[in-house]
Amino acid sequence: MGAEYDPRAPWNEREPTMVKCAACDGNGKHWFAYNIATGNEVECGEDAWNTLYDDEELADANGVKLIRGSVETCEVCNGEGDVEYDEDFEPDYDDD
Repeated sequence: MGAEYDPRAPWNEREPTMVKCAACDGNGKHWFAYNIATGNEVECGEDAWNTLYDDEELADANGVKLIRGSVETCEVCNGEGDVEYDEDFEPDYDDD
């Protein structure tokens, strides 16, 4: 058949199709708000995170129970915001 038809040959490889990461909605990060009263972190959006206080004492003095928590890089897309779409992937519907 020849190398020109070999699907592993570099000239026959297709460029990957990139799609927005569903885990982080294409942001590449996850933002968390820290609840002073319960000690728990809840995920929030970047805009909401930016409006929160950095300092626990300042937030408490203003009657606010949420402060800025951690910002983590998305593990699904490694902070890129895009993931490769695999056309050959088909979900297994037999896992009932």
